[in-house]
Amino acid sequence: MFTYGRLRMSALGGIIVSLALLANPLAASAAAGWSPEVVISPSQPSPAPNAFVINPAGNELWVMAPGVVGGYMVEAAQRSFGGAWSPLATVVSVHTGFLTTPQSLSASISANGSEVAAWVVGGIQISFRSASGVWQAPVSVSTAGSPSSLLVKLDAQGNGVAVWSEMTGTASVVKAVTWNAAGAFGTVVQLSQPQVGQFAPDLAVNDAGTAVVVWTAAAPGSTSTQIESTTRPSGGNWGAMTAVSPILPFTSSARVALDGSGDATVVWQQGTTYGIYAATRSAGGAWSNPTEIETSNNVAVAGQAAVATDSAGNATATWMMRDATTGVTSVRAATRPAGSSWGAPTTLGSCGSTCVPHIASASDGSITVVGWAPNGPAANAAIRLGLGTWVSSTVGSGNAAVTYVVATNNAGASAVWPVGIHVAYHLALKQSDYR
Repeated sequence: MFTYGRLRMSALGGIIVSLALLANPLAASAAAGWSPEVVISPSQPSPAPNAFVINPAGNELWVMAPGVVGGYMVEAAQRSFGGAWSPLATVVSVHTGFLTTPQSLSASISANGSEVAAWVVGGIQISFRSASGVWQAPVSVSTAGSPSSLLVKLDAQGNGVAVWSEMTGTASVVKAVTWNAAGAFGTVVQLSQPQVGQFAPDLAVNDAGTAVVVWTAAAPGSTSTQIESTTRPSGGNWGAMTAVSPILPFTSSARVALDGSGDATVVWQQGTTYGIYAATRSAGGAWSNPTEIETSNNVAVAGQAAVATDSAGNATATWMMRDATTGVTSVRAATRPAGSSWGAPTTLGSCGSTCVPHIASASDGSITVVGWAPNGPAANAAIRLGLGTWVSSTVGSGNAAVTYVVATNNAGASAVWPVGIHVAYHLALKQSDYR
């Protein structure tokens, strides 16, 4: 174990970040900025699976799966706002006789401080921890095929949803399971139709417990695809599948966000230029007609769209765009204020051909952050306080993709990214806080 101030972590390292929150972020914006970068993991043989999440109060959860000869281990640490990080706790340690790497590691922390970690090893494993308790033995969720793309989310009361893609003998389908705050599971439900290809699900859950899932679906007998969706009201059942987009070539990369009222926003890419499109749906209503957010003649880069929203419904999308004439790539963003239309896209900064922009919005609407890494020795981020002006800056050195950006109430944010350390197959992890 290593100790870095108040941080304690395993030899393989992990993402553990302190967040500084401002009592009045908009009034203090003139003094706000990114902290100096800090190495939080001096060496790891390879990027260990990890997940880092935060709740609106600024309480944090970090989960990782370090490499263990002869099996696997999942570890976790917590930090209450204003407190110190807990020692790393072993969530599970399994001896299999072989080096096993958990896949699709995912985590969530609710507004009441309860936590969940989930991963795939031979099936889906889900472990719980109450706000003042210890990690429970994992619950194994039965699956008929090979699961992947696992995501878990909790509502404010600690009720949860897990979704994943599953390969069966004849098709790829999207499935889900729910549980209550006491850990009682419902039945695994297939959300998608029994077609050849249903994959890449994304999940949003708001504090009230409303859940929305979107995925990409291959049209039977066609090479085209469409975005599909289903919704589950708090404590209710999953609704029927509904189409979000038309059936068109190269339709993919759907991402969904959900506000406090249950209104949903989906962004995706479609067409030969991977155009950026969005649709919205009020709680209990139908999806709007798709809106093209990026109307320039430039080409978006496949697989890069993302979206976030605050509780009031102010939505922001981000993506990567390549100039059709110069070939230069950049990070773009557009905002749809609650009850309004999408504004014109803004360029946040340059971006290399392999960078993936990440986005997060605080529940109270105080801050939205986009993080990315361009080609070259830098990690970049753009901050917008409220619905103000974007301010972009370099937050630290490194030439790998930004792994996470997170945002919390009262204008707190953090960015984390890996960097090479000139040792074969070894990386260090760095982080910087916005305060």
